[in-house]
Amino acid sequence: MTAIPKVLIMLALWLLYTFVVWRGCSTELCTNCGGGMLTDVPSADSGAVAFTRYPIDFQWNNPKAFTNEGFEAFRQSILAKAPQNGILEIVGLYFEGESKPKGFDNMGFARAEQVKALFAGSLPNDHIRLRARALDERDGAREGYFESVLFDWIEPEITATPRSTVEELDDRIIIRFPFGSTEKVYDPKVDDYLAKLAARIKETGEEVTLIGHTDNVGTAERNQELGMARAQAIRSILLRKGAKAEQVKADSKGMTQPVASNDTEEGRHENRRVEVRLIKK
Repeated sequence: MTAIPKVLIMLALWLLYTFVVWRGCSTELCTNCGGGMLTDVPSADSGAVAFTRYPIDFQWNNPKAFTNEGFEAFRQSILAKAPQNGILEIVGLYFEGESKPKGFDNMGFARAEQVKALFAGSLPNDHIRLRARALDERDGAREGYFESVLFDWIEPEITATPRSTVEELDDRIIIRFPFGSTEKVYDPKVDDYLAKLAARIKETGEEVTLIGHTDNVGTAERNQELGMARAQAIRSILLRKGAKAEQVKADSKGMTQPVASNDTEEGRHENRRVEVRLIKK
């Protein structure tokens, strides 16, 4: 074989080797670049964890609302439940460890604002109300995606009246207070609830955490103290009704975790509260 064919063969082999190496590097870079949805749909032999997606979901420390397959049907199902002239309440959920986005009191309001934009074309602006709610961090929250928004339709006449003194949610009970006061608003439902709660934990050995909250009127230091005083006031009632001291813990978040806008009296009323969380055993 002459020198020229040998050179051509070696050149062809070198080009083939270069192409194979380049393809391998490119594939590796694309797999690890983290762009788009690549990390959510791993190859069968990649060993990566496949994340569950929802019609609308979120990521840790990120207010952005991601819309996925089924979102439009989900959105239409919510709109179909609207009462005449109803107000859509959007509750943005967030974990206590998440940072506060610029311009918002907490991550929950930032998420609710993102979701509001997804419904803006279907509802007047004054028919959407935003709320926020803090949650304890759960395992796996910092990886993947999670659902972090609740929806509720409110009758127009209900929005014109203050929230009930006692409000039962799925994971907590809300007890509200007047402005600047450590005395709960008198309501027989509060006393009935606390009596039943004291009897229950006395029998079961369960524990209760009471977390005091305030509106944003006054200094952060003063509101931290006021929140604790409110939690301690409810704790004292439970102890008088028979609960053991070691079963009832009090804490304060002051003005740091509003559930409604402090720009209105209605919102400030909602923020003056004690949240009762039952720790089951």
